[in-house]
Amino acid sequence: MKFLERIDNFFMGLLIGIIFPAIIFWLYWLFRHHQIGFPMRFIKYLMNGYLLSNVIKICGLANLGLFYFGLNKNLNRFNKGVIVSVVLYVALIAYVNYYLEPEYI
Repeated sequence: MKFLERIDNFFMGLLIGIIFPAIIFWLYWLFRHHQIGFPMRFIKYLMNGYLLSNVIKICGLANLGLFYFGLNKNLNRFNKGVIVSVVLYVALIAYVNYYLEPEYI
């Protein structure tokens, strides 16, 4: 129980909520596109195919697993941090959608 008491912290939830989808992004590159250089060439590749926002959305879904872990273990402060990190990822997705991947008609 000592570990769960240490992890039940707003800033720990925020930090893990930001880092965990980034790790999932790296794993996506590692298992699917390891032949492309990471991170700049891979990000340019995703931007040229208008896929960057979709990949970020999938990686952001990893926070759902963190959230359910916190619900099951009754880590309320941890979950608050995870929710704030989800809001930050939503802002990142909005930025990528509207400024980096504009759709041409």
